[in-house]
Amino acid sequence: MSLIHQIRIALFLVIIATAGGSLIFSTLDSKTYLEEELLKKNLDNANVLALAMSQMEKEPTMVDLFISAQFDAGHYRYIGIYDPNGKIITERVNPSSSTIAPEWFTQMFPIKVTPGSSNIQTGWTQYGTIHVESDVNFTYDRLWNAMKNMLIWVLSISVIAYVACGQLLRKILTPLNDVIDQAKAIGERRFITIQEPKTTEFKALVKEMNLLSARVKENLSKESERLDELRLRINYDDATGLMNHDYFMNTVDSKLHQESFGEGALIIIRICNLAEIDHEIGYHKTNLILKKISGAITSITHHQAGLIAGRISGRDIAVFCDQPMDEFVLAQHLKDNLLDTMTLTDQEHQALLFTCVVTKTKFTDESQHLFKALDFILELSHLNNTQNFRIVNANSVVATKHQYLNEWKTLLGNAITHHRLRLEHYPVLTVHGELIHYESPVRLQLQVDGKWLSAGEFIDWAIQLNLIQSIDSLALETAAGLLAKHQQPICLNISESTMRDASYIKIAENLLREPGINTDLLSFEVPEIAAFDYLKEFKVFCRKLKALGCRVGVEHVNLRISRLGELHDLGLDYIKFDASLVRGIDIHDANKSLLRGLCLVTHSIGIYAIAEGVNTQAEINALVEIGIDGMTGPGIRLEKTDD
Repeated sequence: MSLIHQIRIALFLVIIATAGGSLIFSTLDSKTYLEEELLKKNLDNANVLALAMSQMEKEPTMVDLFISAQFDAGHYRYIGIYDPNGKIITERVNPSSSTIAPEWFTQMFPIKVTPGSSNIQTGWTQYGTIHVESDVNFTYDRLWNAMKNMLIWVLSISVIAYVACGQLLRKILTPLNDVIDQAKAIGERRFITIQEPKTTEFKALVKEMNLLSARVKENLSKESERLDELRLRINYDDATGLMNHDYFMNTVDSKLHQESFGEGALIIIRICNLAEIDHEIGYHKTNLILKKISGAITSITHHQAGLIAGRISGRDIAVFCDQPMDEFVLAQHLKDNLLDTMTLTDQEHQALLFTCVVTKTKFTDESQHLFKALDFILELSHLNNTQNFRIVNANSVVATKHQYLNEWKTLLGNAITHHRLRLEHYPVLTVHGELIHYESPVRLQLQVDGKWLSAGEFIDWAIQLNLIQSIDSLALETAAGLLAKHQQPICLNISESTMRDASYIKIAENLLREPGINTDLLSFEVPEIAAFDYLKEFKVFCRKLKALGCRVGVEHVNLRISRLGELHDLGLDYIKFDASLVRGIDIHDANKSLLRGLCLVTHSIGIYAIAEGVNTQAEINALVEIGIDGMTGPGIRLEKTDD
């Protein structure tokens, strides 16, 4: 029962008790008053009748007629005349008198009145004594009617007070609803702040809760920024500010093995005469040149999605793109930007000679083989390089984009129409081997009895053709069917465009409200880049899906860990840290410290920390040591138990 109802009922009972007590005492007071008035009436009537009879003749017939006339004219229960010896001369009794008051009322409030009496004279001698007793039933009627009217009035006032109290309490306790919502939000790991109410008690409570939320957000932001500084220090090259060799290689390797990766580009730029220039102008000036080169490259990677850059050796800088694009156009863009930057630089040394090798990358590629092959091409190419910037294309575009789009539109549309879609299942386990959920990436069959394609093989085309929302909706429908049948926890990967699509939420609401679907077993996860680049839409996405009872997480968290504080009010269930942070964690103490700090940050707001791309038992042992909650990757297997 709500507080408002309890207060209303309590107030109603207090009013009833107070009014009831007043009613009883008022009735008792009225009863005493009426008894006194009846006694006076009895005495007055007896005196009047005795005086009248003292002056009249005492013929028995006349006396009898006089008493009868008086009895019939007034409200009497009894009139009697007795001689001086106590013998009755005449009397009248009203045997049919009754009252409208119930018997319990007359028993609870009995009216006891002494009859009035007076002496009748005949000359100087006493004729007799007259006794007069008024009818008390008339008094009961008056007392009963007065009590009923007062009771009706009391009940009316109580009901009016009950209703008015409810309205008034709702207005007074409106801030309490906000306090309750804030408390619920904190319980759901959403540390929100609300406006302070005017009520003194509520204001103090809200102020403290707001301080708690603000403190959590501030601590989370500060710790995230500190960890991001640590990440930059251990994973980025001091001279250029680009990713260092290990971090870049791990990042490329993790992206090549992500389910959503289909096609990208890899570019390696070699400064062929860097050693000669370093010898000519010295270490410090050479570093300044490297900073200008890296600045020119960084300006491009910051303005184009999907690009990362790293210094993989003293003279080699690599750029990787995880999205389909013309790799030669990208290399030409890098060339123009670098040459413009070097032209604006004061030349105190011989001209820089660049050799650049570019290639497409597929989801089937292995990073080690790619880099070895490109390094071999670079060694052959720069030996006879007389150009200041030479681009070597390791492959070429074989068909136009328009032709591919038309073919893919037909194939994808046919697969969606005929529901040729299924979900794979890869376990995500706790450190104790318990199942958290199954990552369930999509597989599409473009042709009947054809190969089932992984997401990386079709997702880029689906995004370009605006079909990704249809695929995600079909995947949700498939997941709902599996939940209804098997009751196994499923996690769906949601694309950026689908997350921002309001119609997808409506589809989810309609599907997940079907009977037999346990929404506690369904999780949705969004890539880091989508969550932070479209934070407003992501908050709406979280709020709607969590209202349905689903779990929500962020995957591939890596480059934006300094912004983790912005997620404090979303009520996220888990965060998955990118494989580039996890790869080789057992031998990289710096990354181990970084990931340990990230676990502490996520745990402070009640979020599960999950590691992606776990390969070896050594990595598993190291992750357990630093306090990770869950793991997924090629090295994670769910042990089957015999029933």
